[in-house]
Amino acid sequence: MPESILQRVSNAVPQRVLVAGASGGIGQAFCLQLALQFPTIELIRLARNTRKLLPLTMPTQDIAFDITDTHSISNALQALPDKAEIDWVFIATGWLHDDILRPEKTWRSLDADHLLYAYTINAIGPALLVKQLLAKLNPDYPTRIGILSARFGSISDNQIGGWHAYRASKAALNMLIKNFAIELKRMKRPTIVVGLQPGTTDTPLSEPFKRNVSPTHLQTPEFTASHLLQVMQCLTSEDSGQLFDYAGFCFAP
Repeated sequence: MPESILQRVSNAVPQRVLVAGASGGIGQAFCLQLALQFPTIELIRLARNTRKLLPLTMPTQDIAFDITDTHSISNALQALPDKAEIDWVFIATGWLHDDILRPEKTWRSLDADHLLYAYTINAIGPALLVKQLLAKLNPDYPTRIGILSARFGSISDNQIGGWHAYRASKAALNMLIKNFAIELKRMKRPTIVVGLQPGTTDTPLSEPFKRNVSPTHLQTPEFTASHLLQVMQCLTSEDSGQLFDYAGFCFAP
């Protein structure tokens, strides 16, 4: 029986944390949990619209950025010093649907623009953010990077099909996470990068699908964020490149 990494004893206390997608349901809850549990940390929040960020009980560095725009990512990271030392990076961006596009139930609904948009936000944007962060951070500092992924991106776990753009873009993200981890290990760089599956959380992303979810399986953002925070605390170098759910269990890509 696999064991949750939450069974490990960890006293890791971050000093500086960067949260990208900090105005979203899970990103916002993650920031609130950080403020609650580590009130003296330095918190850097990246969001599409910084005016939507909630005030916290501690000072924050709030930076506007667009995960779909390479230049916007680059400009946002210019606010960080060279060789910045950041303990945790939590990338909470993601896209499933909007007012026009919905998850496809059949291959007959496949659409190029839908696929490209999902890949841009769910795979390309996070990958380019990590790329530019790695160039900006101190290469000798042990940074932990957690990126919101999804069990829907697991090829081996897919038993019902559908949701093509979302599944495929998250599967691409999972491969990129693995590639980053392999290369960083070769470089002997003490950076951990993992995918994090939040579970079904009561946010705008899951809103249209909540009626199909049992209330016992629908998590609050606070519950999800507190568990993902614990997962970040418990990571070790051997975990890099793997995918973990909110309960700390590793799942197959």
